[in-house]
Amino acid sequence: MGWFRRAPLVSDDMAGWIEESFDWVEAEIALERLPDLPDELSHEYGVTSRVAGEYWQDDTHPMITYDPKLMRRPVSFINTMAHELMHARLAPVVDALPGGAGAHELATDLHCIIAGFGLFQLNAADQDGWAGYMSQNARAWALAEFVARKGIAPHEALERLGSRPRKLVQRAVIEMG
Repeated sequence: MGWFRRAPLVSDDMAGWIEESFDWVEAEIALERLPDLPDELSHEYGVTSRVAGEYWQDDTHPMITYDPKLMRRPVSFINTMAHELMHARLAPVVDALPGGAGAHELATDLHCIIAGFGLFQLNAADQDGWAGYMSQNARAWALAEFVARKGIAPHEALERLGSRPRKLVQRAVIEMG
């Protein structure tokens, strides 16, 4: 009967690392969402769809480079900018992060999700056909963790995801129980 069971979406080690990273951020980094704005003060734009950018650490003039063709795919552009800016945010603490410097690129993707860019992470990777440093399964698990920790109803995230990432996040929510 056990051979009919699906393998878990992510390994226990990956799930533990994601959870430990969320815990670390909550203990070490001030990160809060802004209060909701009234509708008349906000606007929601529609979404569209290789290594698209790099962060160059320099103590006096850090620099982000990006492929200008990304401007044609706003979701990918925002995702790339979030990832590269997260490098700058994490640079001073890279050795203190769960997993240390060896997990730096993975942590950068994960911290984009922790900072609220999970929809961009999943949708951009799906639209571009490239998962980046984290697998889509791990991203889905992290977004489910984000939703749970922030008290957001899962459907709020699910309705904003493409069909493939939506299925992965639904599965993560179910597996998390």
